[in-house]
Amino acid sequence: MIDVEAMLVGVVAAEVSELPDAEVAALVVELRRLVDATDALWARALAEFDRRELWRADGARSAVAWLRRECRLVHPTTVSALLVARAARALPATGGAFRAGDISFEHLRAIAPAVEPARLERARRADPIFARAALWMNPRQMGGVVRTWVQLADE
Repeated sequence: MIDVEAMLVGVVAAEVSELPDAEVAALVVELRRLVDATDALWARALAEFDRRELWRADGARSAVAWLRRECRLVHPTTVSALLVARAARALPATGGAFRAGDISFEHLRAIAPAVEPARLERARRADPIFARAALWMNPRQMGGVVRTWVQLADE
């Protein structure tokens, strides 16, 4: 088992106010990448949890219900988390960029609508394009690209 708390002890103990300006700026960027990579790990664990239907062991009616109860999340957050987890699992290039911390949870949330069962194979073919585009687009721009792609894919 990964001892996440032990890994974070040094990170959360850092006294940011004592760092020079350049180090604070670099820390902001590096911590964001760490948050994104941690979100990706959580999404991978969540995708496996969902795939195995482990939420059933506690008598929950769904993964969403289990997440609301156990992780104290609100309904829209749980739905988004599951959609992102499923998209990261279904799209290897995009999921890889997410795991590396190169793109964010918000990027994956923007890409997730492409991964509907009816268009899954087309989304897999577009996956490398989504992954590359997300590297230089912000999540809002990526959402616009995916909305256009979905409209064209559904025609």
